[in-house]
Amino acid sequence: MFQPGLEKFFTDNSFNNKKTNVAIVSNYTGRDRNGIHIVNRIANDSRFILKRVFSPEHGFGSNEPDGEHVANSRISELNIEIISLYGTNKKPSSEMLKDIDLLVFDIQDVGVRFYTYISTLRNILEAANEVHLPVAVLDRPNFIGRLIEGPALEEGFESFVGHLPIPLRYGLTPGELAIWIKKHYKLTNDIIVYKCTDYSSSMLFKDLDFPWFKPSPSMPDIKTAMLYPGTCFFEGTELSEGRGTDAPFRNIGAPWVNANLWLEALKPLLPKYVEASTIVFNPTFSKCEKQDCNGIHLEMTTDQPQSVVEVGVALLYSLMQTHPDKVVFTGRPSLTKPFIDYLAGTDKLRLRLLAGKTPKEIMASFPPVNFKTELLYK
Repeated sequence: MFQPGLEKFFTDNSFNNKKTNVAIVSNYTGRDRNGIHIVNRIANDSRFILKRVFSPEHGFGSNEPDGEHVANSRISELNIEIISLYGTNKKPSSEMLKDIDLLVFDIQDVGVRFYTYISTLRNILEAANEVHLPVAVLDRPNFIGRLIEGPALEEGFESFVGHLPIPLRYGLTPGELAIWIKKHYKLTNDIIVYKCTDYSSSMLFKDLDFPWFKPSPSMPDIKTAMLYPGTCFFEGTELSEGRGTDAPFRNIGAPWVNANLWLEALKPLLPKYVEASTIVFNPTFSKCEKQDCNGIHLEMTTDQPQSVVEVGVALLYSLMQTHPDKVVFTGRPSLTKPFIDYLAGTDKLRLRLLAGKTPKEIMASFPPVNFKTELLYK
């Protein structure tokens, strides 16, 4: 039976000899198959003393809006402080770690560079390294598989949505990525990865017989996660990417869109396992809030997604071809370039779209990515 790394952690006999002061980096996803959170399991295990909890973007409950700073809080029933790593600080200070024996990371990721939990992973590994603190990474699956796809992050495009020089879709579990980070940045502290059991990288989410614990407000299911590497590009435009609807990152549109015209141009560009249809949706929050948006709804008919980054490029290309000069690439207050450049990790995607290059031409123009690390699963 599949079990996440959290289960192996609690069977580690090396913790039996003394009480270990622990800090946990986690969110809503840090749960076992019965829904019991690692914070509660640590707090009720006599081998550990839970000192504090750190939370990433979206907060400890994984329900705060994207991009918004998260304040510190407390778990009142345990009288434990939750320190936000998506507010004033994005990296623990040495003061926050001075009374800790072990820092534990347990967050379900989705295998995409701009999903910021891996930026938090890098930050906590580096912070721990600075004070010679060991880190335990409790591994969880990469639900969208081993495939590497999309451009690598180029120098000059670093941000919190592009924190590591890796491909957009990087094909590793959090534990495998932690091993890569340790080697790439020459970290010297101990990083212990607790592997998933009865798991291989070819397994589908439905094979695991494990609950879906929503990692962020707009990641409600595996269908969303599979299309997210491509459709998230629309975060860098004025169009709604479907936040505030029942199909985020699968509903794309805006009030001014001619959906029938867009669909006609899009369909020949899609792989056979992606179905597109027109839709009118009205987001309850985020972009185009309470406005009727005309657009495209996507359905994935496979459990093994392949060219999903190219699907996102095809959506942008077909929209720009059918709605000349209507697509605006937006920025963010703290960033100097259009936001889509930080998502892509390069300006080449945006510039080639503006030049009228086709999705095939754009994807073929990205240099091959030499990205290797130790793989923990076949």
